[in-house]
Amino acid sequence: MKWACLAPAALLAACVSVDVHDVQLSGAIDALEGARVRECPAERTLANARSDGFGPTSGVDSVDVVLTPLAHDATRALRLRRLTVQPGGVIAWHDHAAIQGYAVIVSGEMVELRNTCLDPITYRASDVALEDANTAHSWRNEGDEPAVILVSHVIAR
Repeated sequence: MKWACLAPAALLAACVSVDVHDVQLSGAIDALEGARVRECPAERTLANARSDGFGPTSGVDSVDVVLTPLAHDATRALRLRRLTVQPGGVIAWHDHAAIQGYAVIVSGEMVELRNTCLDPITYRASDVALEDANTAHSWRNEGDEPAVILVSHVIAR
Protein backbone atom coordinates (compact mmCIF):
# COMPACT_ATOMS: atom_id res chain seq x y z
CA MET A 1 0.00 0.00 0.00
CA LYS A 2 2.70 2.48 -1.00
CA TRP A 3 0.04 4.86 -2.34
CA ALA A 4 -1.81 4.99 0.97
CA CYS A 5 1.36 6.26 2.64
CA LEU A 6 2.35 8.63 -0.16
CA ALA A 7 -1.05 10.24 -0.65
CA PRO A 8 -1.30 12.33 2.54
CA ALA A 9 2.42 13.15 2.48
CA ALA A 10 2.29 14.34 -1.13
CA LEU A 11 -0.73 16.53 -0.54
CA LEU A 12 0.66 18.07 2.63
CA ALA A 13 4.07 18.63 1.05
CA ALA A 14 2.39 20.46 -1.79
CA CYS A 15 0.44 22.66 0.59
CA VAL A 16 3.55 23.93 2.37
CA SER A 17 5.73 24.29 -0.73
CA VAL A 18 3.62 26.80 -2.65
CA ASP A 19 2.59 30.41 -2.21
CA VAL A 20 -0.40 30.51 0.14
CA HIS A 21 -1.96 33.17 -2.07
CA ASP A 22 -2.02 30.67 -4.93
CA VAL A 23 -3.71 27.70 -3.23
CA GLN A 24 -6.68 27.49 -0.89
CA LEU A 25 -5.04 25.43 1.83
CA SER A 26 -8.10 24.94 4.00
CA GLY A 27 -9.97 23.17 1.21
CA ALA A 28 -7.09 20.77 0.57
CA ILE A 29 -6.72 19.98 4.26
CA ASP A 30 -10.47 19.53 4.70
CA ALA A 31 -10.48 17.15 1.72
CA LEU A 32 -7.69 15.10 3.32
CA GLU A 33 -9.41 14.86 6.68
CA GLY A 34 -12.50 13.26 5.19
CA ALA A 35 -10.80 11.43 2.31
CA ARG A 36 -12.44 8.20 1.19
CA VAL A 37 -12.09 6.10 -1.94
CA ARG A 38 -15.17 6.17 -4.17
CA GLU A 39 -15.59 3.04 -6.29
CA CYS A 40 -18.09 1.50 -8.64
CA PRO A 41 -20.55 -0.70 -6.72
CA ALA A 42 -19.46 -4.34 -7.06
CA GLU A 43 -22.74 -5.37 -8.70
CA ARG A 44 -22.25 -2.67 -11.40
CA THR A 45 -18.62 -3.54 -12.20
CA LEU A 46 -17.86 -5.06 -15.61
CA ALA A 47 -14.60 -5.27 -17.56
CA ASN A 48 -14.73 -3.10 -20.69
CA ALA A 49 -18.10 -1.65 -19.65
CA ARG A 50 -17.38 1.44 -21.75
CA SER A 51 -14.67 2.78 -24.02
CA ASP A 52 -15.52 6.42 -24.59
CA GLY A 53 -16.20 9.49 -22.53
CA PHE A 54 -17.81 12.91 -22.47
CA GLY A 55 -15.89 14.33 -25.46
CA PRO A 56 -12.75 16.43 -25.90
CA THR A 57 -11.12 18.25 -23.01
CA SER A 58 -12.60 21.71 -22.41
CA GLY A 59 -12.92 24.16 -19.53
CA VAL A 60 -9.94 22.70 -17.64
CA ASP A 61 -6.99 24.60 -16.18
CA SER A 62 -4.05 22.72 -14.69
CA VAL A 63 -1.11 23.82 -12.58
CA ASP A 64 1.75 21.60 -11.48
CA VAL A 65 2.04 22.30 -7.76
CA VAL A 66 5.14 20.25 -6.96
CA LEU A 67 7.45 17.72 -8.61
CA THR A 68 9.54 15.57 -6.27
CA PRO A 69 12.22 13.23 -7.70
CA LEU A 70 12.06 9.70 -6.32
CA ALA A 71 15.14 8.85 -4.25
CA HIS A 72 15.22 5.21 -5.39
CA ASP A 73 14.70 5.98 -9.12
CA ALA A 74 16.16 9.18 -10.57
CA THR A 75 14.21 8.67 -13.80
CA ARG A 76 10.85 9.16 -12.06
CA ALA A 77 9.15 11.78 -9.91
CA LEU A 78 6.00 12.25 -7.87
CA ARG A 79 3.89 15.06 -9.36
CA LEU A 80 1.03 16.87 -7.68
CA ARG A 81 -1.19 18.76 -10.12
CA ARG A 82 -4.17 20.99 -9.36
CA LEU A 83 -6.99 20.88 -11.90
CA THR A 84 -9.80 23.41 -11.98
CA VAL A 85 -12.74 22.23 -14.07
CA GLN A 86 -15.38 24.83 -14.92
CA PRO A 87 -19.09 23.90 -14.90
CA GLY A 88 -19.66 21.84 -18.05
CA GLY A 89 -15.90 21.27 -18.38
CA VAL A 90 -14.65 17.90 -19.60
CA ILE A 91 -11.51 15.81 -19.15
CA ALA A 92 -11.33 13.62 -22.26
CA TRP A 93 -11.16 9.83 -22.21
CA HIS A 94 -7.65 8.65 -21.29
CA ASP A 95 -5.98 5.62 -19.73
CA HIS A 96 -3.44 5.11 -16.97
CA ALA A 97 -1.43 2.24 -18.44
CA ALA A 98 1.77 4.30 -18.14
CA ILE A 99 0.97 6.70 -15.27
CA GLN A 100 -0.80 5.55 -12.12
CA GLY A 101 -1.92 7.54 -9.10
CA TYR A 102 -5.04 9.04 -7.59
CA ALA A 103 -7.26 12.12 -7.66
CA VAL A 104 -8.75 13.90 -4.63
CA ILE A 105 -11.78 16.12 -5.15
CA VAL A 106 -11.11 19.25 -3.07
CA SER A 107 -14.29 21.14 -3.94
CA GLY A 108 -17.19 20.94 -6.33
CA GLU A 109 -18.58 17.82 -7.95
CA MET A 110 -17.37 15.67 -10.84
CA VAL A 111 -18.92 12.74 -12.73
CA GLU A 112 -16.65 9.98 -14.02
CA LEU A 113 -17.24 7.46 -16.79
CA ARG A 114 -14.92 4.52 -16.10
CA ASN A 115 -14.07 1.54 -18.29
CA THR A 116 -14.97 -0.89 -15.51
CA CYS A 117 -18.31 0.55 -14.40
CA LEU A 118 -21.73 0.34 -16.04
CA ASP A 119 -22.90 3.59 -14.42
CA PRO A 120 -21.46 7.10 -14.07
CA ILE A 121 -19.78 7.67 -10.69
CA THR A 122 -20.35 11.00 -8.90
CA TYR A 123 -17.50 12.39 -6.79
CA ARG A 124 -17.78 15.19 -4.22
CA ALA A 125 -15.30 16.95 -1.95
CA SER A 126 -13.07 14.45 -0.09
CA ASP A 127 -13.74 11.62 -2.54
CA VAL A 128 -10.69 9.85 -3.99
CA ALA A 129 -10.48 8.15 -7.39
CA LEU A 130 -7.81 5.47 -7.73
CA GLU A 131 -6.10 5.40 -11.12
CA ASP A 132 -4.34 2.06 -11.54
CA ALA A 133 -2.82 0.62 -14.72
CA ASN A 134 -6.20 -0.82 -15.75
CA THR A 135 -8.06 2.49 -15.45
CA ALA A 136 -9.44 4.36 -18.46
CA HIS A 137 -11.93 7.14 -17.86
CA SER A 138 -13.37 10.58 -18.60
CA TRP A 139 -14.72 13.30 -16.31
CA ARG A 140 -17.28 16.10 -16.53
CA ASN A 141 -18.25 18.83 -14.09
CA GLU A 142 -22.05 18.68 -14.02
CA GLY A 143 -22.28 21.08 -11.08
CA ASP A 144 -22.84 24.84 -10.90
CA GLU A 145 -19.40 25.75 -9.52
CA PRO A 146 -15.81 25.04 -10.54
CA ALA A 147 -14.44 21.73 -9.27
CA VAL A 148 -10.92 21.64 -7.84
CA ILE A 149 -9.04 18.35 -7.99
CA LEU A 150 -5.58 17.42 -6.72
CA VAL A 151 -4.06 14.69 -8.87
CA SER A 152 -0.89 12.84 -7.90
CA HIS A 153 1.01 10.52 -10.23
CA VAL A 154 4.43 8.96 -10.47
CA ILE A 155 5.75 10.16 -13.83
CA ALA A 156 8.90 9.87 -15.94
CA ARG A 157 11.31 12.80 -15.50
